[in-house]
Amino acid sequence: MKRIIALTAVFAMLAAPLCTAESGPDTGLVKRANFSSDIHEREPVDNLTELVGNTEQVYFFTELRDLAGQVVVHSWEYQGESVAEVRFKVSGPRWRVWSSKTLTPDRHGTWTVLVLNAAGEILAEKALDYNPRDPAL
Repeated sequence: MKRIIALTAVFAMLAAPLCTAESGPDTGLVKRANFSSDIHEREPVDNLTELVGNTEQVYFFTELRDLAGQVVVHSWEYQGESVAEVRFKVSGPRWRVWSSKTLTPDRHGTWTVLVLNAAGEILAEKALDYNPRDPAL
């Protein structure tokens, strides 16, 4: 009998990684996350890692899976300090959301968006380098 219990425990540990994201309320994921110059028909038009020039508006797109009923936050950070938070209530098994920020030349450098769950845990993180053109050029 002890051997059957031990084998059952071993089988359970081996099978655990095979569980899908549908197995529990906190197992959802961020399928895609990126900065974009625009959103068209609920999709980002490009994937930016750097923003150069006179463009100041930037979007952060996130595709979420298996997080229905939960709250997800886009936390916009400039040089490590939070400057804006946008909260989303996820209403389906595949949910696409985006937020935007108008960047000003005096805040050039690295911008980061953290995708957080309601407990404040980081689900995803992306950085963007913002280098506006010098108006004198």
